[in-house]
Amino acid sequence: MREEGYTINVLVKNFPATDVLMDYIRKRLGDLDKFSNMVQHLDVHLEEERGVYKGVGILKIKGKTIRVEVKGKDPMSAVDDLKDLLSREVKKEKEKISKERRRDREID
Repeated sequence: MREEGYTINVLVKNFPATDVLMDYIRKRLGDLDKFSNMVQHLDVHLEEERGVYKGVGILKIKGKTIRVEVKGKDPMSAVDDLKDLLSREVKKEKEKISKERRRDREID
């Protein structure tokens, strides 16, 4: 999947990757496009194991890789949790960068 400015690769293991699920992933994780100037690439791994769905998100942003893991009762809830954690981590990185820029301006 290619979103505006970055690609989303999805790997599904031990359950079928339906069109509904793929559209849901595209819709939910496509919301990260508000950070598209930072986001370069996103890998999403979903796996079903004994009735529990494990989701791993690996997000490459400029100069850093962010990895988050979640577990959920269904793949949709795992995707929702991934989106929440990834957006929180990207916001932290964006704030760090803006603080560094402000600090650099104050030094000059």
